[in-house]
This record gives sequence, structure tokens and C-alpha cells, in this order.
Amino acid sequence: MKQEILQLQQEMKKNGVDFYLIPTSDYHHSEYISNYFKCREYLSGFTGSAGTLLVTLSDAYLWTDGRYFLQAEQELAGSGITLMRDGMADVPTISDFLKTHIQAGQTLGFDGRLYTTSFIIALQRKLSAKKVQIKYNLDLPHKIWTDCPPLSSEPVYHFPESYAGTPVSEKLDGYRNYLKKYRADCQLLNGLMDIAWLFNLRGHDVACTPVFLAYAYISTKEAILFVQDGVLTNEAKEHLLTNHVTVQSYETFYEFVKNIQKKRILVDHSDLNYCCYQALSNTNVLLRCAKWTTMEKIVKSEIEIENTKNCHIRDGVYMTKFMYWLKHTIKERTLSELEVANYIDNLRLSDRLALDLSFETISAYGSNAAIVHYSASVESNAVVEPKGMLLVDSGGQYLDGTTDITRTFILGPITDEEKLCYTTTCRSMLHLANAKFLSGCRGSNLDCLAREPMWELGIDFRHGTGHGVGHVLSVHEGPNNFRYLVNQNNLDAVLLPGMVTTDEPGIYQTGKFGIRIENELLCKKWKRNEYGQFLEFEYLTYVPIDLDGIDVTLMNKQEKSWLNDYHKRVYDIISPHLIYEEKEWLKTYTRPI
Repeated sequence: MKQEILQLQQEMKKNGVDFYLIPTSDYHHSEYISNYFKCREYLSGFTGSAGTLLVTLSDAYLWTDGRYFLQAEQELAGSGITLMRDGMADVPTISDFLKTHIQAGQTLGFDGRLYTTSFIIALQRKLSAKKVQIKYNLDLPHKIWTDCPPLSSEPVYHFPESYAGTPVSEKLDGYRNYLKKYRADCQLLNGLMDIAWLFNLRGHDVACTPVFLAYAYISTKEAILFVQDGVLTNEAKEHLLTNHVTVQSYETFYEFVKNIQKKRILVDHSDLNYCCYQALSNTNVLLRCAKWTTMEKIVKSEIEIENTKNCHIRDGVYMTKFMYWLKHTIKERTLSELEVANYIDNLRLSDRLALDLSFETISAYGSNAAIVHYSASVESNAVVEPKGMLLVDSGGQYLDGTTDITRTFILGPITDEEKLCYTTTCRSMLHLANAKFLSGCRGSNLDCLAREPMWELGIDFRHGTGHGVGHVLSVHEGPNNFRYLVNQNNLDAVLLPGMVTTDEPGIYQTGKFGIRIENELLCKKWKRNEYGQFLEFEYLTYVPIDLDGIDVTLMNKQEKSWLNDYHKRVYDIISPHLIYEEKEWLKTYTRPI
């Protein structure tokens, strides 16, 4: 067993804990977390961005999803940790595993700041018959992680209305009307994206996500922002003062919560962490209700839409220039996965409005691309040769928007199987992107449009077809998405005009290759008639789809038309920003088929 696991087990014994949970999370349930919170990675050695570690006094188990099965298998080898392939038919969920293995009267420990209230309440319900003891105030990993990086405290700056679109005063008025609708006095906010959006502020405390560590309290009479001391710029302070927002120290939040008395409080169980939920006094009336910001921020304003279209044009130019460079350079010499990633990263970061990447670039050659969220490292850095395929999934955070795009590039000869899978992936993307549908549909109603061309071949992929994209926030933003596996606990949002969602089907053959093609889509109105309001999608992403991988005999007339129309738009929008050689090359790669 890994030394770190053995040390944790010793701490568990000292604290009377039989089972201990370590999620991939921070106090705000962020998808990407800063280094201080990477306890699961420190203990297990698994570097994927999603997973939960369960440690008992004798064993350790790690759950992760289908994106990371191959990566986790490699990184956990020799650790003594058992890989639990989440979602597979023979693998129990964490709660089911605990229900089976924990004995009556035993103790389950975790840091309640890292878990949502909804998760812990559901877990308690599952374990109720066992009369399990819960210790939710235990941060054991940081007791043994002696050289843990400090909590991030980067500057927090004002995000002007020219980019944000809606003034803070208008947002706070909307929130207070929401509270009054439910006859509530206040609501607490944990989610960093909600807080950054509500107050028109941005920061750098979370990797690839321009947000900052904070909590917020919104009532019918006041707004309080809890941030770390000294992080607000002078402009941000003035901005908050103008909007009558009080600032308090991040470290005082839980004491503040304990002192809330006799209030009617809206509580979003999917947002509020469990320690905060427990801190609320018994004198308060808790009304379970979603945050107002949940739906408000995912429907982009006209200014946000205009900005995101502008940033996608520039991002499309960088990706097209990158494709031109890749196609020409690979004919002259071999490359490496990291060299490829660095090239596109540098192009994006040269933009005058660039803030950061929107996630770590995935540059995966050959069989590495079968690992859905592969991350090239110095150790794994594959040589990229003039044959086969290279998958590049990348994006940028700009002051005017957030981008996410995947292209799979053909670098030389490919097999008939690879061409079949590439063409099928392209067809799948086109089928969803060109959907026309009635208002009221959810992404889960449309997901099968993308999967149908693959299902016809008996092929599927183990990830959602698409996710919402925040505006200068997280590149992964719910609850709008495309997936077919849903239930009442993870129901996706009804699609509305102004929502941005990715369309990214893929085919992955372990040990052989991986293919994914991804565009961002903007939902908008189409036509209205006696059946109601119909909606459609508009492409935001304009970058060539590599025609070297397309077998036109596998596409019908409509699919060819869709691809030709898309490529015409790519050329019309991107070519004015290219030099002559690049423009001439682009003509070839956007030619009608």
C-alpha cells in the first residue's frame, strides 16, 4: 500500500474512523481545483480531474468515470488501491459499497466542506439502517500532507459591464425578487461561478477558471461577500461599494452562518456544503430551493453573445493557423504531444484579451487518444509521426468569452476502420448541430441524434455528448447538457435561446485510436407556428474538420450539405484573418465534397 495511504490510516485510527472519503473537490464544489485541495491526487497518485478515494483501515478504493479508466489503471498500478470503474454494470456506487461493507455502529469520516448537502443527505438515507456514526468535520489529509501548497489568494478584479452585460444592481434586484417570490429572507451561496457572475468580479484562484474563493449572503436588504483579506483590487472595492455590497473576511463565514437566527432561508442542497448546512441554527426555517443564479447565468445576454462570437472568431483563427502549421510541419519532421500542445497554447495566450486556457490542452496521438481525458506528461510524451491521427482538445479564457474545441487531425495514412469511425463521428456531430426542435426539449431529448450513427454500428462513447459553457467562467457549466442517461436527481435543463452547449461525440478504441470532434452551439429561436416556438442551433466554433479523414461514400446527401455549409462559413469568417498561404490552404480544407 502507498505510504500516504498508510499514514492516513494511522490518522483514522487516532480519530476513531473506520471509513474515510476524499473527493476531488474544494469548499465550493469546483470542477477544477487549486493545488491546496488536491488531497485525493496526493494520496492516490491518480491525476485525473474526477474521482473519489475511499480508505478503510485495511484497504483503499478509487472510483472514477469512463473518461479515466485507462489513465487510472496505469497510475494506480502497484499502489495497492483498487480501481472502481464507476458506471460499469458490476461496479457498485460509493453509497452502495458503503451500505454493503460498513458495519452497524462503525464511523464514516469526511471533510463536510468538500461535499454538497444533497450528497450527504442521500448517503445518510442509504446507510440509515446501519446506524453509522458520521464525523463530518475531519480534514485528515492535511494532517499528513506537510508540504501542501497554501490556499490560493490571487487578486480579485472588476469585470466591466462591457463584457458582463448586466449590471450588478440589476442582478441583485432580480435575486431579491426571487427571494420575495418564495417569501424568504435570504440565501447563502457557495458556488464560485454564481458568486463571480452575480457580483461581476473575476479572479485566478482556480486553475483555468477565472473565479476566486468566496462565499456570499444575499438577503432582501443586504448583500455580503466573504473574500480573503487583501485580495480585492481598489477598483473592485469601489465597484462593490457603489453597489452597496458589504465585504467580510472569508475566514469568518462559518461564524456568520452560526449567528443567523430566525430567518426563512432558501437552501440549495446541490450548492451548500454540508458543514455550512449543519452550521445553520435550529431557529431558522430552511426552504429547499435552487439558486436564482443557476438558470440566470446560463442564458447569455445579448452583450455576452456578441462578445462570445467575437472571441470564437479569434479562437478559430488560432486553431486554423495551428492546423496549417501541424499539417505542414509533420511532413518535414516528427513532433511530440507536448510540442503540439505548447504551440496552440502560445497562439491563444498571445491574444490581447487572453486570461488563461479554459482547461489543460489534451494532445493525444494514436492510442493515447483512446484515453478520453489523456494528459501528456514528460514521461508519456509520445512522438507524433506522419501517420495516423492526433486528437487535440483545447480552449481559451478571454475577457470576452470562453472557448472549447476538439479536432482530430489526419497526419498520414489511416486504416479503413479509422476512416469509418472518423466519418461516423463527423456525421454524429452534424446530426445534433442541425437539429430543429420544439421549445420545452431538454438536451437529453436530443442526445440520441448524435449517438444514432454510432449505435447503427454497435458503437457508443462513455461520456456526455455535450456540456454547457460559462461566459468567462467554468468551461463546464450546467445544468444544460446533452446526455441520454438522466434521472430525477440529475435532470438537465430545458434548452432556451441564449444557452451555449458543446456538441462533442467521439469513438475510442482501446490500444488503437481515439476520435472526437467538438463545436460549441448557441441555442436560438427558429420559427413559430400553431405547434409553438421551434428552436435551432447556431455554430459558435468555426474551424475546418479534417477532410482527409472523411469517406464521402459513407455520407448521405443531407450530411454532405451540412458539412459543406459549415465549411463555407468557416472560410468566409476565418479567411480574412489569414495570410495568403494560409488562405489558399484553407480553400482546400473547406472545399465542397
